[in-house]
Formats: sequence, structure tokens, C-alpha cells
Amino acid sequence: MELFQHFAIYAIATPLFVAVVIPIIARWKKSLSMPLAALALATSLILGVLLLPKILASGYLSYHMGAWEPPFGVEIRIDFLGIFMMILISAICLVVAIYSDKYISSEVEEGKIATYYSLFLIFSASTLGFCATGDIFNMFVFFELTAVTSYALVAISGRGKAIKAAVKYLLMGEPASFLVLLAISLLYSVTGTLNMADLAGKITSSGYTQVIIVAYVIFIMGFAVKAALFPLHVWLPDAHSMAPSPISALLSGLFVKMGIFGMIRLGHSVYTAYFSSDLSVINSLLTWAAAAAVIYGSIMAIKQKDLKTMIAYSTVAHVGVILIGFGLTDVRALTGSMYHIIAHGLAKACLFLCTGSIIYQSGYRMIEDLKGASTKMPLTCAAFAVASLAIVGIPPTAGFISKWYLVWGSLDAGNIIVAVVILVGSLMSAVYCFRVVYYMFFLPAADGSWQEVMGEAPRSMMYSSWVLSAATLILGILAIWILPTLQRAIEAFFQ
Repeated sequence: MELFQHFAIYAIATPLFVAVVIPIIARWKKSLSMPLAALALATSLILGVLLLPKILASGYLSYHMGAWEPPFGVEIRIDFLGIFMMILISAICLVVAIYSDKYISSEVEEGKIATYYSLFLIFSASTLGFCATGDIFNMFVFFELTAVTSYALVAISGRGKAIKAAVKYLLMGEPASFLVLLAISLLYSVTGTLNMADLAGKITSSGYTQVIIVAYVIFIMGFAVKAALFPLHVWLPDAHSMAPSPISALLSGLFVKMGIFGMIRLGHSVYTAYFSSDLSVINSLLTWAAAAAVIYGSIMAIKQKDLKTMIAYSTVAHVGVILIGFGLTDVRALTGSMYHIIAHGLAKACLFLCTGSIIYQSGYRMIEDLKGASTKMPLTCAAFAVASLAIVGIPPTAGFISKWYLVWGSLDAGNIIVAVVILVGSLMSAVYCFRVVYYMFFLPAADGSWQEVMGEAPRSMMYSSWVLSAATLILGILAIWILPTLQRAIEAFFQ
């Protein structure tokens, strides 16, 4: 076995190992917690980047744990979509970990900081494992590990509202986990296997029986809760707004995408003909639920007075935008969905980090209080403005490219109404995003409101926000080189 084939398991295992080491090292020197976390995540990112050309050349990488051949052994199986997600996860987690260095002490007691970074790394490793596994039960295990650590991270500040939000999140999340496990049990009962490739072959040979279709419906319901698809989104606004801002960035930028990626992975690796007539009604219902989410989430975002709650409801809308592409079962639309996962992940993480910087420096989180913010924090406000362009979908950002493909795919699929919904959603995004930008740059501050603010947040926080905002621009410009490969990977769904 060549050395590079071990890179996949190293990318997952390194953050897990360091998560165990950090509490031990912290007893000696607490200040090493962040550097160790950043080193682990940088290692995962580098390994993912090194794997990319190998996967592009061969189509996928298969790693057999303990040298046991699948379907009996546990398989790590990474295709282009998997490595695409793993690089995104490692990059965002690395940036957020660096941002947390200065920020988290304002939210978390000093004695909990090592715990924070350990949970952070377990969250990161489990999201990487979720995208890499070729086994449907281990996909559930990694996803549940991600969920459990996120509950703890939402509540880690110990504030009453944060704990209440975490409990609400848990009460929605665990029944959804049970649904996913139930669907896995149903598939196993009729196929006798948990390996995704083996499942796909057996489902293809047996056809879509009633049990297999019911399992698909239950999978979609479980992952829809995790993705916060309207009307199953009720946990999201409180969890995202009450969590520490770095965790809000991870939840909005990454965690809800895991629910979406779970649906896409099912369609690609298990229900290999998920676009068939047997499942068309289910996919149509999903499309219309996603369209409703775009409108509902946008309206609720416009109505908000609290900045973090506004950004949280924007996520509800953009989950709808992404899932429209999945439900339409069109190559261009699904390509747009996958690209919007990265565009929205980067932009929304940036918005939450910028908001965290403003709260850290000024204590303000109400939109009305942001008038004149750019006089004291111009670089943070500029990063917020650039990320807002990506959320709205204005060129040359990555958000424009992804929405262009989604509208194009909607028209290809003959669904003009959905195309209009995406465009209307973009206009509504402009209303709530540019209102904040207008307040920051073009309205004077209330008397004395910003006089005591010293200026920009610490450099590690400011630079982290700018890295993410710059990435939305760079990936918009570089899309001409990325999209052909991504579209070829999507076309494999339909062959």
C-alpha cells in the first residue's frame, strides 16, 4: 500500500489524537491549546490537499481499516465530492480555531478553554470522517459524534440562554439521529450489508422495494432536521445565535451542510438511481420544501433586530437554496448546490466571525447599534460587506457562480417557479444584508455609542475574517477551473 493511501485516515485521526492530548498539555501550559489545535487542523488540510491530485487521477481512494476487505471490513472511501468537503472543513475549522485564540476567553471560563479546543477538534474530526467513510453505519457514528460535540459547544459558555438553546437543539437532534439509525436498520434488514458500494449493488439488483423507499424517506427526514430544512429548522435560530460566535460559524458554515451532504451521499453512493421515477415524488416534495425555506428564511431574516439571529435565519434560507439543486436532480443544479455549499460556508462563517469581533470590541449585537461601526472597525465592516456580496450572489463572488448554476439548472429542469424563487431569495438577501452594511458605513453613530470602542479586534480575529471573505472572491474568480471537474463528478450521479 502506497504511503498516500494512509493520508485519509491520518487526516481524521490527527485531530482526534490531539483532542485527547490537549487537556493533558493544558495542565502544564494552557496557552498551547490553540497552537496544538491549529497544528492538527493544518495537518488535516495539507493531507487533504495532497490527496486531491491522486483522487482526481483515479476517481476515488479506498482504504481498508485493518486490511479487512469490504463489505466485511470498515472502508474509508473518498471520491472528489468527499475530498472537496474535507478540504473545506479543514480550512474553515483551521481559520475558526485561530480566531478563537483571543475571542473564546470572553465567552468561556479559563478552566474550560482546553475542553473547548478538545470538543472543537472532535467536532472537526467527526465531520471529516462523515465525508470520508464508505460505510453507512460509520457515517451515522461520525454524524452523531459531530452532533453531540456541537450540543456541548453551544452550551459551553454556561449562560442560561445558551444552555436552553442547546437543550432545544438536542431535543430536535436526537430524534433525527434515531430516524437515520432506523433507516440504516431497514436497509440492513433487506440487504444484509452496511458498505455503501455493496448496498448500491444490492439495491440495483433488487429494485426499489417498499422497504427501501421507506428507508429513503426516513433518511431524508432525519437529515432534513440536521440540515435545518424548513419547517424542521426550529432548533437553528437559538442554537446559532446563543453559541459563541466561532461555534456559530462552524454550525452555520459546516454542520448544517453535513445534513445536506448526507442526502447527496445517499443519492450518489447508495440510491444510485435516486432520480428515478420511484423516488420522483419524494424529490419533488423536497424541492418545494426547499423553495418554501428560501422565502420563509429570508422573511424572518429581514424581520430580525439581533444581528446573529438575522444571520441564523439567513442560513435557513440558504439551506433551501442548496437543497433545491438536490431535489431537481439536474446536473447543473446539483453542481450549483455543491458550489453553494462552499460559497455559503465561507461567507456565513465570515459573517459570524465579523459579528463576534464587533461583540468582542463593543458589546453590540443589535443591528440598530451598528450605525457608524465602520468609523472604528473599518476592516471588519469591509469583510462583512464582502461576505454579504457572496450571500446575495453578486459577481465576482463564489455565491454568484453557485446561484447562476442553480438558476440555469432550474430552467433546464423546466421549473421556472423555482428559478424565480432563487432570484427573489437573492433580492431578499440584499435587503437584510445591505441594511446592515448601510448602517455600518452610511449612517452616523448615535451620540457616544462608539466613542469608547478602541478600534479593530485583535489581529488573529481580524485576519481570520478577511481570509474567509477573500476566499469567497478567489473561488468566484477561480470557478472556471474548479467547476468542470466538479460537474464531471456530478455527472457520475446520472450515469
